[in-house]
Amino acid sequence: MKRILPLCLIILMIGTTAFAFEGFSDIFGPVEENTASVGTAAEKPGGLDLGGSLSFSIMGIRNRTDQTEIDTSVNGGLTLDLSWNGSIVDAKANLALEPKIDNVPTWIDIFTGLSITTYFPGGRLEAGLLKKEWGSGDGVHVVDVLNAPDYRKGIVDDTMAMKIAEPMIISTATWGDTSLEIVFKPMLVPMVAAQDPGDRWSMTSPTQQAYLDSASDLAPPLDPSDLATLSHSQYGGRLTSILGPADVGLIYWKGFYTQPSMRISLNPDYSLKTIDYAFTSAHLFAGEATLVAGPITLMMEGGFWLSEDTDGSDPAVANSKWVYLGGIGFMVPKTSAYVSLTWHGHYITDFNGANPLDTDTATAIQSSNGEPYMNTIIAAVELPLAREKVKVRLAGTYQVESMGYALLPSVSWNIADDLLFKAAARVFGSHSSGSESLFRTWDSNDSLTMGISYLF
Repeated sequence: MKRILPLCLIILMIGTTAFAFEGFSDIFGPVEENTASVGTAAEKPGGLDLGGSLSFSIMGIRNRTDQTEIDTSVNGGLTLDLSWNGSIVDAKANLALEPKIDNVPTWIDIFTGLSITTYFPGGRLEAGLLKKEWGSGDGVHVVDVLNAPDYRKGIVDDTMAMKIAEPMIISTATWGDTSLEIVFKPMLVPMVAAQDPGDRWSMTSPTQQAYLDSASDLAPPLDPSDLATLSHSQYGGRLTSILGPADVGLIYWKGFYTQPSMRISLNPDYSLKTIDYAFTSAHLFAGEATLVAGPITLMMEGGFWLSEDTDGSDPAVANSKWVYLGGIGFMVPKTSAYVSLTWHGHYITDFNGANPLDTDTATAIQSSNGEPYMNTIIAAVELPLAREKVKVRLAGTYQVESMGYALLPSVSWNIADDLLFKAAARVFGSHSSGSESLFRTWDSNDSLTMGISYLF
């Protein structure tokens, strides 16, 4: 029994380690999404519009076995943004055509957006593969539930690139300063991570992998088609309004945690019998608020996830939890510099730290040093230069319980209206006294990327 428990614990961690980066994928600036008042199709110019970019980049990343060596890779491709405005409907298609040597591109890689929109008096109806953002935080959110994250290439400084465009239908109605969004998602799209345990972006640490190798045939890869049923449908709404100097919102969501957990069964001799994936159904009750006072912006989000396992008795199902966020943004007077500081986290209820097979226990061991709570501090600075043709940005995070950190500095230069150069670095690590976490697992993945894009 003593030998099998560590093995079960390690296997369970595979599907649950995403909590270590919960909310971190969105720290790099607000998404430029159209939030203007809803109009009618007749108010917009009609016709077909084509845009996009052609990019080329070179990345240098530390060799995993010899840290003094640098591996290089060439990347790039074509992105197309097609839109058509008609008298009755609008249509959009966003495609990413990037050649891949290591694997075959899937619909997740190719379709970054595909939608049809029709308008009615005071509102609109959208349907297709969409990326949306909920919440008041400065890029970081704890109530942004509409899109699953993609961790196959770690973390990048592009908020929307970290989201998977998902099938959904959204109806938006606006009256005065108030707006109501109703969302229906017909299927569950789980978070995506590296499938190969040997991949440098795997969420499995070397210590865990040593145990997992002996049980690799017990946990077959997750087939997303198994989740494409109405039994995994999700729905909810967001009501936003302006109250005095503040923008406030209320959110309700009935859906699933996108992080899979493991349901493990044992033989009479305590050896592993089967390992199956499980997804936790839950209700989210949440609120958000943004208050602008001169150069200062205050941001707050908070909510409660009510799990289907209300008393925390099922070890294969995630427990209920509180989520919270507080942030401040500051535009430095007489400059164009912007500074933001955000603190966010969660607290798991009915936490059973004594059971190594429990989903939340396994998650906490890697993401928050075994504690039922997790707190993360995020800071970002953006400084426009040369009449905003050059932008210097430094963003980073520190996970308090695991003592892990990540830094993502970058500089971009608009050489011309249609030509953009960008250099970006990624640095991961943790303090020597910190716990084993994703930051430590990825500490050999420091990289520098330089690229140029032609915009059309």
